[in-house]
Amino acid sequence: MGKGKLQIPIIPKFKVQSDDFNNLLLIGFDKTNIENTNHLNRMVHFFLYDYKFDRVWKNPDADLEKLKRYCAVLSPDFSMYTEMAPAMQLYNTFRNRWCGAYYASKGIRVVPTVSWGNENTFEFCFDGIEKGSTVAVSTYMVSEHDNRQDQKEFFLKGYNEMLRRIEPEKIICYNEPFPEMQGDIVFVDYELSSWKYMNDNPYAPSKYAKYICGEEPLPVGSNLIIKGGYVVNENNEDYNNIIQTGMGSAYGGKWKPKKPEDERFLGEPGEIKTTYKNGYRIDTKIGEDGRAVKERHYTDKPNPKYHTDPHDHDKNGMKIVGIHCPALRLIILMEHLSLRVLGR
Repeated sequence: MGKGKLQIPIIPKFKVQSDDFNNLLLIGFDKTNIENTNHLNRMVHFFLYDYKFDRVWKNPDADLEKLKRYCAVLSPDFSMYTEMAPAMQLYNTFRNRWCGAYYASKGIRVVPTVSWGNENTFEFCFDGIEKGSTVAVSTYMVSEHDNRQDQKEFFLKGYNEMLRRIEPEKIICYNEPFPEMQGDIVFVDYELSSWKYMNDNPYAPSKYAKYICGEEPLPVGSNLIIKGGYVVNENNEDYNNIIQTGMGSAYGGKWKPKKPEDERFLGEPGEIKTTYKNGYRIDTKIGEDGRAVKERHYTDKPNPKYHTDPHDHDKNGMKIVGIHCPALRLIILMEHLSLRVLGR
């Protein structure tokens, strides 16, 4: 049973052993295996999409024996998107602590994972953690990577509040810490902790990956349906609403151009930008929010079978102008746009 008016369960203080943090590496919950004994010296983390570990809340005993074999377990990092309703943020904080406290009661060494949203979450997001505990945070999703800007200011505001309230003995930081971070930080290399360095069998992608990623069109008459979340292009006007900000398994920050050619997607409202790619002209219309809403490509490439010269791409809603068959639009879309598949 927890303490305080919200009754958030308390995770017992982690008892540090002498070799806990020597060359520490983590292993994702989704990579744990009851039959694999190669990585039992690692701590299990949940810095993953929630659907990959939601079962630890629904059926915590299912993975109990497997988790007992590892060095320690970080409490499940249920997402704390800033766009979430406060009730959902409180619910995810409760689930984090409940699972951690339950596993600790079963003899597992548990390190509390700490996440937060905006300042309104500070009244509960640090509850359930004893003062002086070792805690875990991750900077990966709030750091600059791919086409995402960092959220350092947002992160440090909550991090400093955590230092003040919890006074942690040590802070396990998954991914490189920001220079401004204070405290006794144990840096855990994100890359070295990844599956690529686990020396197990190489990752085998889904047999449908070539269709999901747009490498091949859906086979005619296959009746395949792509599900499991949003399929969006980074230049879609709703992209930054779908890729939410905050902590947990969210991507951070607003979209920014990664390559010089991507700069055409941002501009002054009403502007029409002319650029050239692979020898052909592209006119890009900028919408009221400063982002691209429509493009005209002066070519029939890369697929003359489906494209005229010129042809238009509507960035609002990801539809191909002039093609009215939904299945055909999907095939064309997957052939010509760089897609990101989100399991959210």
